[in-house]
Amino acid sequence: MKNIVLFLFLSVSASVFASSGQDTNTYEQDLKYLFQINGSQASYQESIKAMIIQLRNLDSDIPNEYWDKAEVEFVNTSVNDLIKMLLPIYRQNLSHDDILAMIKFYESVAGKRIAQKLPKITTETMQAGMSWGQTIGAKIRADIESKGFKIRLPFTP
Repeated sequence: MKNIVLFLFLSVSASVFASSGQDTNTYEQDLKYLFQINGSQASYQESIKAMIIQLRNLDSDIPNEYWDKAEVEFVNTSVNDLIKMLLPIYRQNLSHDDILAMIKFYESVAGKRIAQKLPKITTETMQAGMSWGQTIGAKIRADIESKGFKIRLPFTP
């Protein structure tokens, strides 16, 4: 009888651990797929390309061949690194069913249309947000100075 109970316990434990590991792996695969179909992956890749362009334009003796290879390497590997960093955040906040529901949406006609536009929307909203932030920052600084206070902000002389 002890052997049967032990066998059942071990069988159930192995099954729970196996499905838990499988669920983690499936969650990660589904998250990667979600990022691929919702436009996030393309947005991340465009951000990397923009960063490479900015670095290329700096005064340096770095040959174009380096930048060409670096762009390919970082576009291909950095998104996977980012997904691994984001995985615990998504896992903590969204269930696997949530991820699957989002996938279902982004596989729909409306979802595909939104995903197609999302990289452009992301880029433009980031630019608008930076401009907005600079404007608000300037207003706050002017208000501080108008009240006779002094402040030295980062990146100012």
